[in-house]
Amino acid sequence: MNRTALLIPHFNNPQGLAASLASVGEHEQIDAFIVDDGSSRQRIDEAACARAWQAEGELHFIYLPHNQGIEHALNTGLQAILEAGYEYIARLDCDDLCAPDRFTKQMAFLDSHSDVYLLGSAVTFFDASGDRFTINQPQTHDEIVRQMHDDNAFTHPTVMFRAAGVKALGLYPTDCKAAEDFAYFWRFVARYQTANLAEVLTRSEYNDAGISMSHRRQQQAMRIKLLWRYFDYSPRSFIKISKASLSFALPVSFTRKIKRLLGMGKWD
Repeated sequence: MNRTALLIPHFNNPQGLAASLASVGEHEQIDAFIVDDGSSRQRIDEAACARAWQAEGELHFIYLPHNQGIEHALNTGLQAILEAGYEYIARLDCDDLCAPDRFTKQMAFLDSHSDVYLLGSAVTFFDASGDRFTINQPQTHDEIVRQMHDDNAFTHPTVMFRAAGVKALGLYPTDCKAAEDFAYFWRFVARYQTANLAEVLTRSEYNDAGISMSHRRQQQAMRIKLLWRYFDYSPRSFIKISKASLSFALPVSFTRKIKRLLGMGKWD
């Protein structure tokens, strides 16, 4: 058993799963836990996964009897990883791709920064036409706290966190549908030191079928809920929650036009 486990939820996307597994470098010392969330149309091909997986670690497959949603799949995987006794937990989604040394770099950072419990990185989003844009998330904890009062300071498929933090904070919340990562990372930010690496260590698929686009209004509503939960009565909090409320009220086509005019790459 390695020190680190990679958690990947799966739902009807065996080709994307194989591509994600194949992107993990052959010298990475990491085990993978794949949780199938009740796939019915396209089941996991375990043989194809084994062929794609070149890392120095084992594959573990967990099958849920029916579709329950990503937060339930993630929590099932977290429970299995905690029971197995891993030190670090990393995340990746089907179709997302890792730099070949991503996990080695993240483990080295956490090993040398014992106070940091949640670590992400910069991310490049891509689609069938190629790379679209890169998001450079804030790197220091103070910068991350400021960003969290506006929007998520971590891109979910880039993160690695300490299992000790999961034991202390609990599993992903189930009352923030489509924004379970934002809610979960707020718990880490509120209690521990956090960081993002400047380097792009993950390439994430961008498409209109993703949760951020297909469930945009639900996700935006949950974002406002979380901003109220961590509201600190500062002018910053007033400004940020007003901005989120305006974004919720406006159609996505309009907000995209505004962001393009302002030169912003993130379109959610």
